[in-house]
Amino acid sequence: MAFELLWTAYSRDDYRRLDGSERIVVDKGLARIRERGMEAGQPLSGALAGCRKIKHRKLGLRIVFREVDGRIEVMEIVAIGRRADSAVYRHATTRIDRKGPDTSH
Repeated sequence: MAFELLWTAYSRDDYRRLDGSERIVVDKGLARIRERGMEAGQPLSGALAGCRKIKHRKLGLRIVFREVDGRIEVMEIVAIGRRADSAVYRHATTRIDRKGPDTSH
């Protein structure tokens, strides 16, 4: 079973800002999400309950994603970024609070 990835305008910008080596790592994480869906990452809590993360410790990068309600086999990429000062999690929380899923692909 392959999951579809749904990008927000913000997460698409996050991805575009990555350098080449960071994109290679993130692409591997995205492939894991496509293949395994919510089983691909570790659960988050608090304001990001219902979201999961895939992390790359060496680069400090995180991919925050969630299952889109009412859409089977669709994973929304909420944020991509560094954990430094929990910035990626603050961005993800803000983006989720603004509105529901963004259908920008």
